[in-house]
Amino acid sequence: MPAPSDVLLARALAEPERLTAHDPAYARGAQRLGLLLRKARELLQGGGTAEEALWILWDGTPWPDRLERRARRGGPAGRNADRDLDAVCALFDTAARAEERTGGSGALNFLEQLEAEDIAADTLTARTTRPDAVRLMTAHRSKGLEWSLVVVAGVQEGLWPDLRRRGSLLEADRIGRDGLAEPLTPGALLAEERRLFYVAATRARDRLVVTAVKAPAEDGDQPSRLLTELGVTPKDVTGRPRRPLAVPALVAELRATTVDPDASPALRDAAARRLARLAALTDDEDRPLVPAAHPQRWWGLYEPTRSSVPLRDRDRPVALSGSALDQLANTCSLQWFLGREVKADAPSTAAQGFGNVVHVLADEVASGRTPADLAVLMERLDTVWDALAFDAPWKSAQEKENARAALERFLRWHTTDRGGRAAVATEHEFDVTLEAGDVAVRVRGSMDRVEADPQGRAYVVDFKTGKSAPTKDEVARHPQLAVYQLAVREGAVDEVFDGVRPASGGAELVQLRQGAAQRDGGETVPKVQAQQPLDGEWVGDLLATAAGRVLDERFAPAAGRHCDHCSFRSSCSARPEGRQTVE
Repeated sequence: MPAPSDVLLARALAEPERLTAHDPAYARGAQRLGLLLRKARELLQGGGTAEEALWILWDGTPWPDRLERRARRGGPAGRNADRDLDAVCALFDTAARAEERTGGSGALNFLEQLEAEDIAADTLTARTTRPDAVRLMTAHRSKGLEWSLVVVAGVQEGLWPDLRRRGSLLEADRIGRDGLAEPLTPGALLAEERRLFYVAATRARDRLVVTAVKAPAEDGDQPSRLLTELGVTPKDVTGRPRRPLAVPALVAELRATTVDPDASPALRDAAARRLARLAALTDDEDRPLVPAAHPQRWWGLYEPTRSSVPLRDRDRPVALSGSALDQLANTCSLQWFLGREVKADAPSTAAQGFGNVVHVLADEVASGRTPADLAVLMERLDTVWDALAFDAPWKSAQEKENARAALERFLRWHTTDRGGRAAVATEHEFDVTLEAGDVAVRVRGSMDRVEADPQGRAYVVDFKTGKSAPTKDEVARHPQLAVYQLAVREGAVDEVFDGVRPASGGAELVQLRQGAAQRDGGETVPKVQAQQPLDGEWVGDLLATAAGRVLDERFAPAAGRHCDHCSFRSSCSARPEGRQTVE
């Protein structure tokens, strides 16, 4: 015969309105649960995801508010609430990953995935055990068993003893032969937890290890009161362990020892033998349990790959851009190779879209297609702004205000006399071939603006919308500006100077995101960084260095400020977080 609570729940799921005939004290909770479950079911039937259904169930109960209050109060109850919140967050993360990984697998598949996860503490199914393996189980399941060494980990106050009430959602476990039993008192729960701790501790034949952690703050994790009942004074261990107590850390240490030239032959041999044992371990389906222990997985031991087909034909010019020249010669040639040649760079970001929009509007003003009026430019900006993808509405609003300030600075710069210079071209494309030693370099690109100064020389302007600016010394040898000036020398702007080859009068960066110093006009005008007409052979040396690295196919990583925005830093051997790929 089903329990009364089960009958109420069945009716709540089928027809919640039928519960009105029952005692409100018992029916109200089941009715709310039934309505909530019906809402989740309708969402799933309409094509909703498991994550969305979980949110409906979570948000539709008083549990979130109750956990928040307990977490804010602190103490043992607060720590338990923190752990419950962590578990809920983990469940939502699992549901989100399942949707992303499968493209929408459905709620039933998600539940099957959760049930298939092998969590020793949650399964009561008997299974074949390995005699030479560590067994992980709950204290309840350890009854009647013994081992030479037993570790009882995490003996924390709030976890052991765990004085929270036991039972299911509807407390069906309280239903007995004589009716509804009273819940266990805190004293009875403590006695039960003490008996369980005794069971766990007495499973050891030779050695027992009990661990706990102690937070410096009083409301943090504290060792359990049950530790004092062992009759042994706990030993405090401070500081970080020599290595994390985990299999990957053990494998990393053994691998490092086997190839350490300073280690003794006996120690290296012992490490290799232990790695061999780990690599030979397999599960019931003959899959390796520790695949990283096998030398075949040690990427750092492989020789660099080589190709019989050259990347570039040495008899043809090496094609480069101004930004590529800077990466190859000054920052990181590997970043250039992975981003430009392999095409593995991250897709365009909202920041790049910001820059593109500002450049287009600046070009429209300079060419006369759009009047030099801030209100008109903002109207044009509104027509395309929503197409840019920002992480949050507040970020979109913030960047739009930054775009307004950048356009205002551009207009102030555009309408101000610049030493008699006059614009002769905007977004001017060029394609020239330069000689750099015994190597020919083909440089292609686009100049944001070309101006003629009173002496008839060509002056190149490059608008920047980034958040950082180079130093004065870096501008003096800025590769991109130097390439523009070299291109002028080679005839890149002859057509806009009536076919006459002009001399180069210099170049400048106009930082539209950044205001000038007070002595130069303040925040309402852009920061301008000028490069004088070229002198010396440093640009030719720069071209030869960059082209040589491309032809020699030697792309070495180099760390620096450019790493902050690199898509490959997590796997780069020049960075601590990426060094694991070769060590």
